[in-house]
Amino acid sequence: MRLVHEIQNMDVTKKALSVASLLLSVFTLLSANAQQQNTNEVSTDLPHTVLRLPNIHPGRDAVYAYAKRLLTESLRVTEPQYGSFELIVSDQETAQERQLRSLEHHMLDVTWSVTSTERERQFLPIRIPIMAGLFGKRALLVREGDTRLKEVKSLNALRAYRAVLGYDWPDTKIFRANDIPVLETTYRASFRIVSEGFADMFPRSVMEIKEELADKALSRGLTIDDHLIISYPSPIFFFVGSDNQALAGRIAEGLLRLFETGKFQELLLAHDNFREGMALTEGRTVIEIDNPLLSEQSRLALEKFLPEFATSEAVLKFDATEPAAPAQVVKQ
Repeated sequence: MRLVHEIQNMDVTKKALSVASLLLSVFTLLSANAQQQNTNEVSTDLPHTVLRLPNIHPGRDAVYAYAKRLLTESLRVTEPQYGSFELIVSDQETAQERQLRSLEHHMLDVTWSVTSTERERQFLPIRIPIMAGLFGKRALLVREGDTRLKEVKSLNALRAYRAVLGYDWPDTKIFRANDIPVLETTYRASFRIVSEGFADMFPRSVMEIKEELADKALSRGLTIDDHLIISYPSPIFFFVGSDNQALAGRIAEGLLRLFETGKFQELLLAHDNFREGMALTEGRTVIEIDNPLLSEQSRLALEKFLPEFATSEAVLKFDATEPAAPAQVVKQ
């Protein structure tokens, strides 16, 4: 529970605050429509921004609520510089890839997703890991009564078992790059594939697995394996359209302000799924695998943010909107 302890005991120094002010000025200059204001009131001369968001995906209600709240707060604290805002949620439930296609075709303005070099080439990421890296900690849904994984102590031993993962998920390529057998299907079908014995495990983030297990329409006949965590660097970022630098700058500026004041950490710690996810990582064998889909900039974001939650200065210096480097070769 070290990360929780560090966040709870975070002390923002005056030096960090001065660094934050400098960084916020940089973000304002980079944003095409940013305007400096000397008051906390929202000027009527500034535009009113309407942003379209995806709808809740099944099994992720709490994660969705947290991400939406964090986004809302980041926009609220930047209203004096950027103007008022309104969030409109899509009428239809949409899976991750469809959300990204909607973003590409300007049907959505903001979404949040596990990152990859491909996604960072197509869209503009705000490289601040909004789930504190916990989406890369994977617990395993298995059939009730299946205890075979308790014998697994190494990556090589894990390769004897087949995972089920979604079509076009970055995780699918990550597992295959580490020579772990994968069966691809839809999100909803993945649960049944395991319960009927066509795959051995459905890896899920520790932040979402308990919520999914509680939905018996999805998870009938399944349980959480008590023995393993599969771990790889896999941050979730907010994404906007590739041409929307102004919105990216505003969200980044807002998130860093929330981090500076401790509101970011407060929201994270208030999130039941975060606390439950941290608890799930305790007492299990952790098998670490590589993520060849992670850009160098995103790897740096994780290196800067996760260890520095307690001090904040290195985080506040980090450029969250630097363009992605060329894609790395993925072993198939």
